[in-house]
Amino acid sequence: MPLTVGWNGGVLIENENARVVFDPRRNNHLDCKCFITHAHQDHSRGFRFGDAEKISTRETKEIVKAYGRKIYRWEPLSIGQKTEISDIEVISHNAGHVLGSTFYEVITPDGNIIYTGDLQCKDSFTLKGAEPVPCDILVIESTFGSESFRFPDRNTVAQEMVRWALRTIKNGKIPAFKADSLGNAQEVIKAFNLYSKLPVLVHWRIAQISEIYRAEGQSLRFLDARTDEATEIASSGECIFTTPKNVNLMSNPELEPTLVSGWALWTKRKAFALSDHADFSQLMEFVDACKPKTVLTCLGKFKESFANQVEKRLGIEARPLDLIPTKFAQ
Repeated sequence: MPLTVGWNGGVLIENENARVVFDPRRNNHLDCKCFITHAHQDHSRGFRFGDAEKISTRETKEIVKAYGRKIYRWEPLSIGQKTEISDIEVISHNAGHVLGSTFYEVITPDGNIIYTGDLQCKDSFTLKGAEPVPCDILVIESTFGSESFRFPDRNTVAQEMVRWALRTIKNGKIPAFKADSLGNAQEVIKAFNLYSKLPVLVHWRIAQISEIYRAEGQSLRFLDARTDEATEIASSGECIFTTPKNVNLMSNPELEPTLVSGWALWTKRKAFALSDHADFSQLMEFVDACKPKTVLTCLGKFKESFANQVEKRLGIEARPLDLIPTKFAQ
């Protein structure tokens, strides 16, 4: 059986003697090991499948546990380590996206494959960026794979956030930054730790995840908004509040909400384009540096357009992963 890469409720890689799946979304791969890139729920659904063998970093497992998930049949694979399955090797690399996030290199007799999951190629306030790895086949995310997504400098955005927060406080409101509870929320905390002296109050869910960042050596200064100390600080109005982006703040007129996300570039409301994803330029640079023979795009609405841009700009054969299963003969 030739090497095959395709989408089957996850990124499925098969060759003659081995079968592995990455970030599975359906419980239909009990006969192979499931590799999970990070703890965001759209990538970590495999932890729900009790009978499946799961592999991830320890940090990813701890965050998933914090979300209330009981975990069975799990094996750790630290960044930089490898595991062997029949005649293939799987190596874990830092993805730079959120704490514990990885991308995977699959070494087979017929060639090397990279599956990135979500990716951040530049250093953030809390994590080192991902570094490219040469490969034959690159399966790459395309969440922000449109030319319209070119993120501004992270430090510049952080300083703009601080200036907006100070103006908002002066106008009698508490700035409320709505962000993903894992990833962007910790970036907001660190940005204000670096560029201001304002106390950072956080929703309990963000506090829970941020404590794991602390336990892994991240220096984050924040207060759980449920504590007495946080309540006293909030009464003064001299602080910021960070909350998950899906929390409804309509019943909190003292708050002035704003979004922190890469999607801020597409909104007309006040928002800040601080993202834990790679933008279009980073993705293109990553592809170019990996020097693949074939690129398979996945994840997000820009799979087809990003593949077209890879072919046009880099001259590399590219197409969406879920178009057809792709076989590679030795």
